[in-house]
Amino acid sequence: MRQQVDQYSAVGFGKEYAWLDLANSLEWNGYGKLTDHLQDPAWAAHIVKHWNLASTLPRPVPVARLIALRALLRRMAEKLVAGETLDERDLHALNSYLNVPVRVQLFQHQNGVHSEIVPLRPGWPWILSRIAGSFAEMLRLNRPDRLKCCPNDGCKWMFYDRTKANTRRWCNDRTCGNRDRVRRARAKEKPLAGG
Repeated sequence: MRQQVDQYSAVGFGKEYAWLDLANSLEWNGYGKLTDHLQDPAWAAHIVKHWNLASTLPRPVPVARLIALRALLRRMAEKLVAGETLDERDLHALNSYLNVPVRVQLFQHQNGVHSEIVPLRPGWPWILSRIAGSFAEMLRLNRPDRLKCCPNDGCKWMFYDRTKANTRRWCNDRTCGNRDRVRRARAKEKPLAGG
């Protein structure tokens, strides 16, 4: 299990928002090879545990619903990256994931009493609503212009730029950024035709 956790984090999952992890679960390796992490139940279990979405992974995993939410989140994020506004149809679809019956419950800890929103029925509808809610939280708390998509066509990783000047370009400067620099250097070295 420790190796899975390390692989999950090393690739870039688990850093910003649960919705970004889901959006990036269709992962290109930088060279165009595609891995769909939603086909791996261990990946779903890890995201649920990492983001504290449920105490245990409910079975069965609704892969089709996760794929649909992933497509919606990527579509909405790509619109934001392009500087476009979100359309009503996508907002309505996102709100349908958020529409889960909840109640407020009080808990006492050593630092006092606090309230928490809990689902009336735990399970995948609640988990999906929490993932969708992390997208809404990003919109509420942060600037959408800091949301970016790696310009490497073989990657397409989405990330949130936390640099002070909002200048981060690549998902990872050591991988995709370095590949771009090497590609540009090789293009300069090519001999001119006929010369």
